[in-house]
Amino acid sequence: MKEALSHRQLQSLIQVSNVLNSSLDIDTIIHSIMVQTVSVIDAAHGGVLFLYDSKQDCLVARSDNNFKTDVLSTVRLKAGESMTGLAFEARKCLIFPNRTEVKKATATLSEENLRLMLESIPTLPFSSICAPIFLKEECIGVITLDSFNPDLQFFPEDINLLMAISDQAAVALEKASLYKEKDESIRQLELLNKTISKQNEMLSRSVDIHNSLAELVLNGEGLDSIIQYIHKSISQQVLLFDDLGELVSSVFHTPVQESELNILRIYALEILEKKEIYRSRAEVHIGGSKFRLAALPVGTKPQFLGVLLIVSDGEMSDVDMGALEHACSVISLEIVKERAIYESHERMNADLIESLYSGNMDETIIQQAKHLQFSSEGYYMALILQLDEADNIPNKNSIIRHLVQMGNRVFLKHHVLGVAIQHHEQIIVLLSFQQKVSTKFVETQVKELVSNFQEEVHRKSWGTTVSIGIGRIQSGLTHISKSFHEAVKCLQFIQGFGQKNKLVSYKDLGVQRLLLQNSEEELIDFILDVLGPVMEYDVSRKGELLPSLFAYLEHNQNAKEAAEAIHVHTNTLTYRLKRIEELLSNDLNSSSSFLNIHLAASLYPFFKNKLIFTKKA
Repeated sequence: MKEALSHRQLQSLIQVSNVLNSSLDIDTIIHSIMVQTVSVIDAAHGGVLFLYDSKQDCLVARSDNNFKTDVLSTVRLKAGESMTGLAFEARKCLIFPNRTEVKKATATLSEENLRLMLESIPTLPFSSICAPIFLKEECIGVITLDSFNPDLQFFPEDINLLMAISDQAAVALEKASLYKEKDESIRQLELLNKTISKQNEMLSRSVDIHNSLAELVLNGEGLDSIIQYIHKSISQQVLLFDDLGELVSSVFHTPVQESELNILRIYALEILEKKEIYRSRAEVHIGGSKFRLAALPVGTKPQFLGVLLIVSDGEMSDVDMGALEHACSVISLEIVKERAIYESHERMNADLIESLYSGNMDETIIQQAKHLQFSSEGYYMALILQLDEADNIPNKNSIIRHLVQMGNRVFLKHHVLGVAIQHHEQIIVLLSFQQKVSTKFVETQVKELVSNFQEEVHRKSWGTTVSIGIGRIQSGLTHISKSFHEAVKCLQFIQGFGQKNKLVSYKDLGVQRLLLQNSEEELIDFILDVLGPVMEYDVSRKGELLPSLFAYLEHNQNAKEAAEAIHVHTNTLTYRLKRIEELLSNDLNSSSSFLNIHLAASLYPFFKNKLIFTKKA
């Protein structure tokens, strides 16, 4: 080869070789190949280096000189397409000495490639030369040079120099590719090393946290201690919500408003509803500042036990998130343990309450009662709570468990002995008074607690309401069953009238207790028989007789107080009462008539809607 090259060409080749060997960066070498080749071959005014892409099975322009690069880079040539493709296919250097030969070769271009070529060059070349690049006998690309001067063209002697440059380019490209592969291997090894180090760090931190939490569990510290430890370990705010979205335990840097806590609760509920195991991350504003949220489900699907929520100033690291996943496993075990203890305790108490409820008393039951500080001579009151429409409530068992816990907290926090337990799908609350107490005082206090209980249930947004029946105070363990059965009758009274979220005390039922065994149809007939004419009068004349009668009865037949209550003059109320007597053909001062009217008026609110339906029918 050297003998075929002139002295000047040898000097040019040495120059090209020095430049190509001055770098190992493949992009720099690709660019240098074209710059140097165009500079040492006299007729060359521009050129393109094409490299073969095996995935696309075509030649791709990788570098050029004096062309519009942004257009040329989109050209894709198949073997045999244009001058470059012909040289690639022929595997030898080809010269296209004049424009006629150039036109003939470019006629093989696809329509799109022809458009791109004409857009990237100033004019069609007057002469071109193409040299394939070989690496280990495989053609890896083509160097194409163009002359845009009609007085300059390529000659056969240019072939030797261009092929020599092609050989140098092949060597330089191979070295650069090997260097790039080595560099990429080193980078991959470094990345792998970082990944392994990170995984080791995650594993080590997870093991540390897991061991510490396991120790807390073994020592019986409970969920509060676990959440405190997590807070201390990651220095972030931590909240644990149960499967109903109720806050079980939390640790905050600063106090949190109830409205802000509700936002976090809603987010936890969304995680529970999706029933998917994943790390969820979002943003939330608390106290005017923006925080990142990380949520991890506790337990396994399809029924999660809760959600661990982390409120942090910034993004949680993967190391901490991995450790928290292990923490969730420990939390799950603790929750399962606490529920098992709760259920065992419930079974024990339920057996006792079942015996007291049935009235089957013996010495064993009396001794069990003493463990709960229930004296055989004490005074007792039974309450029975029931979910309205329990069959249509999701998470019913979880809600009942919460109601039992609420019952123990709400009803027994005022230094009153007692117990709340689950009995089938009802909650039984048994209150104990160690000495004779004022019946009126106890009933007032209990009604207030029941009202607070119902309001708290409403605030929970569980999609349910609770109706409650209250038995009377009974003396001695042997009479507890009577209070139980009275509470049951109160619930039957509520259900019989299709009521919800109601509170009924057996003592307040009064004479209505006598009607509990009557059918609904009989009670409706009784109301219509007694109050029917007044009801029809009000409907036909849009009168106010019935409300006036109710006000009169509610205010113990005091006409002045009743008139003030419904905002009418006393004379107006007196007139209405006389009209009622005429319609009913009864004297309101007659004791027998008054009893029937008062009883029918007492029953009316429970059957109001059904009475309207009956009348229309």
